[in-house]
Amino acid sequence: MKPYLLAAAVALVTFSAGSVNAETITLRAGHSANADEPYHKGLERFAQVLETETEGRVKVEIFPNNQLGNEKEMIEGVMLGTLDITVPTNGVLTNFVDELSIFDLPFLFKSRQHMYGVLEGEVGASLSNSMQDKGFKLLGFYEAGVRHIITKAPIYSIDDLDGDKVRTMQIPAHVASFNAFGANATPIAYSELYSALQSGVVDGAEAAYTNYESKRFYEVAPYLAEVSWTTLVADLIMSEEKFESFPEDIQVAILKAGKASTDYEREVYANSDSQLRGKLESYGVTITKPDVAPFRERAQKVYDEFADTDKKKKLVELIEKTE
Repeated sequence: MKPYLLAAAVALVTFSAGSVNAETITLRAGHSANADEPYHKGLERFAQVLETETEGRVKVEIFPNNQLGNEKEMIEGVMLGTLDITVPTNGVLTNFVDELSIFDLPFLFKSRQHMYGVLEGEVGASLSNSMQDKGFKLLGFYEAGVRHIITKAPIYSIDDLDGDKVRTMQIPAHVASFNAFGANATPIAYSELYSALQSGVVDGAEAAYTNYESKRFYEVAPYLAEVSWTTLVADLIMSEEKFESFPEDIQVAILKAGKASTDYEREVYANSDSQLRGKLESYGVTITKPDVAPFRERAQKVYDEFADTDKKKKLVELIEKTE
């Protein structure tokens, strides 16, 4: 083949997602939320910064709403190399990195700022190392919202939860928490939650303002009890092997994009919470404020069960000491 024909043939080769040619690298990022939620906005910022920092050499395609599988499947895709980036709820990643389970404990963080201090400090660094040991590169800790209790009947005190079937994520510490609160914790798929509330399969669920509004759960569970029982962490990750495959300048750009997207995603979540409360009330949602002291008291048994190694106990102590 003549040289100019060979060059033309090479130029016509189509590379798969995540592969590299002389011009661009295209990374695929998947997540579970809607395209109007903070996860997606954070990943859009990640894509913008990464493309700018690499002068267009690296682009990111984002697939929201579990288009590429559920969160566990997307983590497995990152490990297998069929997906480049994902941002699962922390509790799902604990199936792969056990130490992360401390973030699933109830009433762990005193405030958003306390949580950010923990994530950016010694605890976050330690857990980043734990992830790296399991083959994951942490690009940032996203927030997945301050969580409350949504129900079909009002909750004025912890006693009003007695015997209620409350949907939780399939995360052991979450199940244990709601059982400790007196409810009947019922882990079912998130995709089935609206119909489960509508049909009475469950009496309630736990949710952040953001997904409560975006998934229209208020239509079938018009009561929200503000208990702030946990603030979820989500882990922005890619595989360590994939990260190390890039030249140093691209690695630096990926980390910079991760930091920028993390800061922005947290800001979006915080702003969203403050705006959505009034919006939900305008939809007819009744918001109650039960005393959280009994919830905190019953939560202690969850710590006794799940802070079950010396390392986890030390991390919990560090979290309590973090300002």
